Amino acid sequence: MRLAALAVIWLATRAWMLWLLHHSQEWVTGDVGYYFASVHALGDAGLDHTLVEYPVPGVWALAVPYVVASVLGDPAQYQNLLFGLGLATDLGFAVLLWWSARGRSLLPATVWVLGVPLLGVTALARFDLLPGVLVGVAVLLLGRRPAASGVVLALAAGAKLWPVVLVPALLGVARTRRRVLVAVGATGLVLAVASLVAAGPARLFSPLAYQADRGLQIESVPATPVVAAWSLVRGGWQVVFAASRSYEITGPGVSALVAVSTFAAAAYVVGLLAAWSGLLVLARRGVDVDTRTTVWLLLASVTGYVVVSKVLSPQYLLWVLPVAAAGLVVADHRALRLWTAGLLVAMLLTQVVFPWGYTDIVNGIGPLPLYGAALAGRNALLLGLVVAAGLQVWWGLREAGLPAPGFGQSASIQSTL
Repeated sequence: MRLAALAVIWLATRAWMLWLLHHSQEWVTGDVGYYFASVHALGDAGLDHTLVEYPVPGVWALAVPYVVASVLGDPAQYQNLLFGLGLATDLGFAVLLWWSARGRSLLPATVWVLGVPLLGVTALARFDLLPGVLVGVAVLLLGRRPAASGVVLALAAGAKLWPVVLVPALLGVARTRRRVLVAVGATGLVLAVASLVAAGPARLFSPLAYQADRGLQIESVPATPVVAAWSLVRGGWQVVFAASRSYEITGPGVSALVAVSTFAAAAYVVGLLAAWSGLLVLARRGVDVDTRTTVWLLLASVTGYVVVSKVLSPQYLLWVLPVAAAGLVVADHRALRLWTAGLLVAMLLTQVVFPWGYTDIVNGIGPLPLYGAALAGRNALLLGLVVAAGLQVWWGLREAGLPAPGFGQSASIQSTL
């Protein structure tokens, strides 16, 4: 695909998304209205009671278009400015992917340009595009500017907390490890102190408390069995709009699935600790992890986080896509291409569920079996992607010479050098 054709595709698909946002899918902008109302009331409510599900720097980022709109004399333009900033972020990352590939391949930029509209209008109507792209930028910078990579990753974590789980994955190379760690730590400390001064100590932990109190959201992987059953039987379960601003399911088996989610989260943490321990063992032996393994660990970390959670909003796939696209720049290989193709299919299925089928799903009407099948297929695919990425991490650490139990037989470090 030529660059000019890719540019035309970007323009056409983004114009289509904007048209939908102002016409048949205008209802998807509900979160944008929530952002606007929250930052508009910030002076009265105080930062400590505003958008408590987001870290304070994330609230500041959401306030930027409001400030600009107010300076221009029309705060009601907040929505259009937010969409504009989203498009600028989207285009900027596409250009960065193209430039970073240095003309070798248009595949990374193509994956991004096609992937965003596969998710649909949600990409522009939610905040998650920004932290996702920042993580992708951190991946692109890691090899050449490790300190800048650490700063950008810390900024992403300041916008939404989840990028914190990616920090250890960037520490697999001795020559860049210290610079990444110092940059992440220093930037994170500055953001934490600024948040503490601006909103108080309780506000530092409010996003964690907010997530802990949530129920089982209907799109989450753990909810798949009961949502699939509900789509066929339509009895015994209820779908309600919860205080968390998401649709949750209640009824038979839900408590057990919440427990399954808790167990899966614990297993996810154990898996991360095992991988991080492997990195530490190799570091002490003076062995670096290759870029492929770093990318796979990043993908396993973020996709695993999405899969084990009680909540899986469609925009969460914007956390994964930038890492995959950036990975195709720094470590392109067949397995990663296949994995990314699977991710794109998952994004398309996600759009079938939300927004196209969501009104029918939450109201228990329409072709529910079709939407239930799309949701179950998407979740099964995401689970498969986590397993595939985890296996790639395992093989990568073994090839690097990891002798620790749990990664198979010990391998001689000398044989891998």
